[in-house]
Amino acid sequence: MISPEFAQAARDEISRRCVIPAENITVCCIHTHSGPAFFKLAFEDTPAEGELTAALLTSTIESACRAWETRRPATPTMERVEIEGLYGNRNIKFGPEDKSCTVITFTADDGTAVGKLLNISTHPTILNGKSLVLSADLIGQLRLRLEDAWGCPVVCTNGTCGDVSTRFYRQGEGQPELMRTADELTRQVLNGLAPVALTSGEGTRASGVIRMPTVFDARTDEDWKRMTEAIEADPTAPTYPFYSARQQLKLAMSPINLTLVAHFAIFGNVIVITMPGDTLSSFGLKLKQAFPGFEVIVIGYANTYCNYLVPEEEYGKYFETFNSRTPRGACDRFVERIIGTIKSFL
Repeated sequence: MISPEFAQAARDEISRRCVIPAENITVCCIHTHSGPAFFKLAFEDTPAEGELTAALLTSTIESACRAWETRRPATPTMERVEIEGLYGNRNIKFGPEDKSCTVITFTADDGTAVGKLLNISTHPTILNGKSLVLSADLIGQLRLRLEDAWGCPVVCTNGTCGDVSTRFYRQGEGQPELMRTADELTRQVLNGLAPVALTSGEGTRASGVIRMPTVFDARTDEDWKRMTEAIEADPTAPTYPFYSARQQLKLAMSPINLTLVAHFAIFGNVIVITMPGDTLSSFGLKLKQAFPGFEVIVIGYANTYCNYLVPEEEYGKYFETFNSRTPRGACDRFVERIIGTIKSFL
């Protein structure tokens, strides 16, 4: 997860050194449950390790600047594959889910691949709290395999994976299961990618930022009251300790003021949208379906972390709402605002 302060510091310094507008820079991550604490999360007691955060900021800035300084002309091509049998909606099997994996290849004039950008939507959480291994988990293993196969850097982004994981598809646990899943995912990507038509365009057609402030107050929120009553009615439930503590924490934090932030850019017939946290699949599908004739790439965990973005029809039903800092319907309005803003440029 990325704090807004970290993302802004990285963007500002990269902007200064590379003379790129800060609003054109996105800092995002892929998420793992098997890494150290680089940032303090809103609901967690684990403190951030300051030395690690500082080192990460330095390496992030240096990496981006080095890429900018060694840039060269390249032509993009897009491919996509639907991933089967490895992950999906973790609340309801075959529920809303985006199993598409998109790869954009940037090819130099001499025919060599300068690099590739990959977008996939799944929680990389095969290694859980039982593991003491430091790992980028499934997406990290996928990246290593693809870089070896393709012979160029592969930048991986995670999409709308808030309710997507390998939960219903695991055949084991720990590192053996991680390696099995990564091997099969790599095989499907390498063998299944199919071309996607891109329209040419000079530069960016349009870009912008959407910001929407929200307020959640457990003291007056009817959903919080209903959910808490249901939890307290059964203290013997296995989920009781976590859910009860989380509800009380949200009460203690209230009112919770949060600003949801999304960036977008339109290149030819490609629309790139960033989302500020764990976005549920229904929202990702809605964003993609809102723009017929366009290829939409949604990048999550970008520029800040606003916890789970839960659609109104799923609010209060599953784990994700307990980790949300927004009231029912707020994220729906945010997504509608994103769609409306982008459509005004088309």
